[in-house]
Order: sequence, then structure tokens, then C-alpha cells
Amino acid sequence: MVDVLLMPGKYKKKIILPNHLIDKIPNKIILFSTVQFLHQLPDIARQLEVHNKKVLLYKSKNYLYDGLISEKGQLLGCNMENFVAKTVHEGSNADKNSGADFDAFLYIGDGMFHPKALLINNDRDVYCYDPKTNKLGILDKKIHKEYSSRRKGGMIKFLSSGNIGILITTKIGQSNPKRAQKLKYDIKARWPDKKVYVFYSDEISFSELENFNFIDIYINAACSRIGHDDTKRAEKSIINIADVEDLLKDSTV
Repeated sequence: MVDVLLMPGKYKKKIILPNHLIDKIPNKIILFSTVQFLHQLPDIARQLEVHNKKVLLYKSKNYLYDGLISEKGQLLGCNMENFVAKTVHEGSNADKNSGADFDAFLYIGDGMFHPKALLINNDRDVYCYDPKTNKLGILDKKIHKEYSSRRKGGMIKFLSSGNIGILITTKIGQSNPKRAQKLKYDIKARWPDKKVYVFYSDEISFSELENFNFIDIYINAACSRIGHDDTKRAEKSIINIADVEDLLKDSTV
């Protein structure tokens, strides 16, 4: 196996938030960025605090792997933690208030893929500042309702389905075969009439999945964003592994 060395490329130009854009940002925010801009977050927080903004910096849990924590303020595409419901006790830039006690998120970076992760489990607007274009955009919290509706629909579909497919990838950082295999046995123990099939590949191709037309619904055990962002691209319904695990915990189902 070839060793892979990952070296983050840091954005070298100093990020200075324009005053007229700071005025548009709510008073209490949780601040996030991707690894390219992470080293500038403390200075960005100070810029905001000068304008009487309350800035919180938190570490976020990886949605697929239990125990994997990102750096404080770092946002990964699979960091989909619920900050509205939880109580967080983090270091010097965060007080010991409830995580629900904030107005919005502020994301420093380019693109919409990363900040959309925050809307999956949080009904707060995400303000997105791109330091390369010097523009401020907003991802509306209404997107959270769309994600929630899709998730509930997938769970209902799973309960009524007889043939279940579990998708596992070989990709480093996304592969979790032990968790998927455990889920297979747990499903069979809880719902013995369901048939469970496991699909293992490096790339998950939606066109290739169409060959297995007997499958009613797929459980995604790879990148958790597949179960949220790619459901419209797939011919069959897709639900994330965590959602099925929640159903297994529910004694009323």
C-alpha cells in the first residue's frame, strides 16, 4: 500500500472583512471555514468582536465515524452535527451556553458544498463569505426543512421495503464495512422478512445501481452526503446508515 501524505494548502492573503458586510451578519454566530482558511479564524473572530459580534468556535464531530473530531472551526463536508440542540463546552472562544443560543453560522470559504452540511441538522441561516471574491451570500435555513423532509421520506420507504441494498465504498476516510455488516445483522434480527444485499465498490455509480432493479431502497454507508445531496440523482431511494440505526433504536417502530 502506498503511503499518502496530506499537506493543507493555506490561503496566504490576509482576510479582512469589510465593515459594510460585517454589519449584515447577525450578532451571535458560530464561525467555520475549510482547512485553507483555518489559520486565519482567530483574527477573523477578533475583527467581528470589534463590531460587537459574539463569535463561537467549536470542534465538530464527523457524521460517519464516531470519535473523529475536526479542528476547532474546521468544517468538513461530513460535519453535520446538530448545534441547535446540543450543549457545547469548548475552549477560550466559546462560552458555556447552550449550542442553541446563536443566531446564525458564518462560513469563510468558497463553494457551497461545505456550508450546506450545516443545514442538514440545523435550522439556522448560513452566511457565506468568499475571501477570493469579497462577496457575502446566505444559505437560507429553509433548506434544512427540505433535508428533513427527504430524510423522513426515506425512513418511511425503508420500513415498507422488502429488498434492502447496503452501499459500502473502499475509499479511505469513507469506508466503514464493519459498521455496515453490523447493520445488516441488526436489520435481519429486527425485521427477519427483509432481504439485505451488500454492494462493495470504490466508486458508487448510480447508473450501475439501476441494474439491480429488485432493490427497493439503498442504505448509504459511504460518504454521508450521498444520502442527502444525491437522492435526486438516483433511480431508487437512498437513506443514510445513521437514519436506519435511529430506527433500530426506536422501540415503537
